[in-house]
Amino acid sequence: MKIAKIFVCTATLVLLGHSTAFADAVLTVVPSGPLVAGQTFTVGIFVTGPTIIHNGKPTTSNVSDLGAFQFDLAFNCVVPTASPTGCQSGASVLDAISVSEGSFLPNGGSNITFFEPGTINNAAGEISLIGDVGASGVTGSGVLVDVTFRALTTGTTDIAILANSDLQFFDSNFNQIVIDNSVTTSPNLQTFPTNEFLSAPITITPEPSSGLLLLSGGIAGLAALVARAGRRPRAIRSH
Repeated sequence: MKIAKIFVCTATLVLLGHSTAFADAVLTVVPSGPLVAGQTFTVGIFVTGPTIIHNGKPTTSNVSDLGAFQFDLAFNCVVPTASPTGCQSGASVLDAISVSEGSFLPNGGSNITFFEPGTINNAAGEISLIGDVGASGVTGSGVLVDVTFRALTTGTTDIAILANSDLQFFDSNFNQIVIDNSVTTSPNLQTFPTNEFLSAPITITPEPSSGLLLLSGGIAGLAALVARAGRRPRAIRSH
């Protein structure tokens, strides 16, 4: 569906003369684990507002009035610590299978959305221009997108939202939302975008051999027998 890309590009043109940010959004890549070679798994892209510290107590706020977003997702790569704005090519340990819309922007079905799953390029290790547009803005926190991968082999990789020009978030009035991970001392204090939470490391371990699976199953079965024997009721003596 191309409408999401057209909508977001139009919003970008509107913003050429108006780039003031009125809200912050914190993005987190949430992988499932542990992972073994051959396994299919899902990674969620989660959104909240920034964490506010008030009287020494940290509280995570909501993202406010999120109306549209787009981004590129990289995998089979490593995010450099010194300059964490991209992802350098690494071993091909994952294949992306599909991208599906999360539950946040549809808001339980009450918000009409136009979802764009993006274009998967496993050879390049990238899914480009994932996007979603809502008929109205949504306030809260939740999953924007679910991405399903297959672990091809053992190894490590980062899965990263690229901090490039395609990373665009807007409220319902086409004001740009800052992508942010900072802790602020006031809900009215603007903070600066970084890339710390825009990636997550993935480690894939070898699939257990059939011999180990049989051994572990035998040990588990023996333990179950011992447990049942320990719970066996005593015989009632007759007098």
